Amino acid sequence: MSATTRVNGDGFFATGALVSVYQQKAIVITVKGAANAVDLQSLDDDVDELVSLVVKEVQPLMYYTVSDASGVIYAIIDGHAVDAAVLQDRVRNVVAGKLGTASVSTVAIGTTFTVA
Repeated sequence: MSATTRVNGDGFFATGALVSVYQQKAIVITVKGAANAVDLQSLDDDVDELVSLVVKEVQPLMYYTVSDASGVIYAIIDGHAVDAAVLQDRVRNVVAGKLGTASVSTVAIGTTFTVA
């Protein structure tokens, strides 16, 4: 019977690296109107308000909407067939449609996460 000797780590358990299985991605969405962040606190409590429309568009596995005027939504998504640029275009279209103005919303791929 042959034996295999491991001489190098597999890198999967390295500290300081965001590791994802099943092609999950962490994203940061900043919802903006024509120039400034949108305060989502007043747009989160009814059917088809801005928060629900953005969340439905990106279909997260988990998300957290910051309760302040920053317009930030953190989400964990299935990243198999999407990237930040595609999601950014989709979010901008949703925001522009709801606010009736152009949107400069941003979507960025997260590199770390914190659970509190």
